[in-house]
Amino acid sequence: MPETTEKTMKQYCSVCKKQFEMKIIKQGGDESVVWLKCPGCKGFLPFIPEEEVEDQEVREAQSGAELALEDLDIENSKEYSDKLEFEIGEVIHHRSWNDYGKVIAKDLLPGNRKTIWVQFLRQGKVQLLEGVK
Repeated sequence: MPETTEKTMKQYCSVCKKQFEMKIIKQGGDESVVWLKCPGCKGFLPFIPEEEVEDQEVREAQSGAELALEDLDIENSKEYSDKLEFEIGEVIHHRSWNDYGKVIAKDLLPGNRKTIWVQFLRQGKVQLLEGVK
């Protein structure tokens, strides 16, 4: 019986906070987006070249670590929705987690998808989608 080998790529999972060899699930029609499946959380994510991950890690380290409630203007916070767009420094409230955070960075992913990095009080640093149409 012939042996089948699955194609994999090394990728960091922001949910599991680990790097894995991930199975390639699908490539976009124009080959610009490669989708991977995390063996840890079983989530799907786009392949991000290692140099972009390193740049992202540097930005995260420079952005500061912990927040305190008194650091945030929660009265003027904006309710998070993936359909909205946000500015760096803006305070948001994530209703599902009942957590407040500050937008610390923005990224453009393959396929022109946009994300924000938010430092939350309880959740820590989280990458969220923005501007989904």
